[in-house]
Amino acid sequence: MEIRALETFLKIVECGSFSQAAAKLGYSQPTVTMQVKQLERELGARLFDRIPHGVRLTDEGRRFSFHANEVLSAAERAADAVRPSSAAGGRELVGTLRIGGVESVSTALLPDVLAAFAREHPHVRLEVRATRGDYLAELARANEIDLFYTLDRKLALRGFERSLIRAEDIVFAAKPDVCSCQKPLEPSELARLPFVLTERGESYRSELDRALAEHDCSIEPVIEAGNTETLVHLAERGVGIAFLPRYAVENSFAARTLEPVPTALEPVRMWVQSFRHREKWVTPAMAAFAELAERMLGESGMQRDEGGAA
Repeated sequence: MEIRALETFLKIVECGSFSQAAAKLGYSQPTVTMQVKQLERELGARLFDRIPHGVRLTDEGRRFSFHANEVLSAAERAADAVRPSSAAGGRELVGTLRIGGVESVSTALLPDVLAAFAREHPHVRLEVRATRGDYLAELARANEIDLFYTLDRKLALRGFERSLIRAEDIVFAAKPDVCSCQKPLEPSELARLPFVLTERGESYRSELDRALAEHDCSIEPVIEAGNTETLVHLAERGVGIAFLPRYAVENSFAARTLEPVPTALEPVRMWVQSFRHREKWVTPAMAAFAELAERMLGESGMQRDEGGAA
């Protein structure tokens, strides 16, 4: 089994098509097809199903992709072991580090960590993917990302190690003239106000919907958007009230473009937490990034645990 064939296989997984993978690798499409067929013959398993406009992994392909990534990582580590050390006397971190995060963490918290890491380790290539928490876990299981960060209730994901980094309040925020209230708003009063919210199914949106349902209330937002910064800007323009992590609106509170909206609902608190697959070898770059993120984002009382069955 050749390393080149594994690289081709993983590039197809990344691109979703043979033709795009061939273009990125500088191969002809027949060459890519031949490499995959040879790999499938060696394995005795079909790795891809053809679909309109591309391909998708079979169950066997998904299982194989995790280990294919590990093989390439091992090859990279072997090369790193004989690369020259830095002038400072220590071995420089090199390679690629793939970080995942839910959208709010990726846009509001990770940029400072990524910038600091890039300054300290300029020879590590960083790739960042922002998407839903459940999809991040699937990417990690397929070994397409190395570690990921979520904001949610304490999660127990089968096969993952978890670090609890810090607790975060989820708050209502509005432009000062949108909601002038002298006392905490009751759920029925909240339900009559305009809202700009993240999409249904996101962690803190689900908590809001659940809390309102306890009072036989619901909210139909004026706008739903997946991007946290978009929701902040919409709230600042007076389109509606936002319900977001405090870290996402802290600067707006300080600038007084938004203000907290007191309500009679039970406060919602969630955890910024990181995950890595338990079977994944921890590279020096992974360890360095995790330590830096915990130091920059964390707080006293940070906890680590194994995560349970989900």
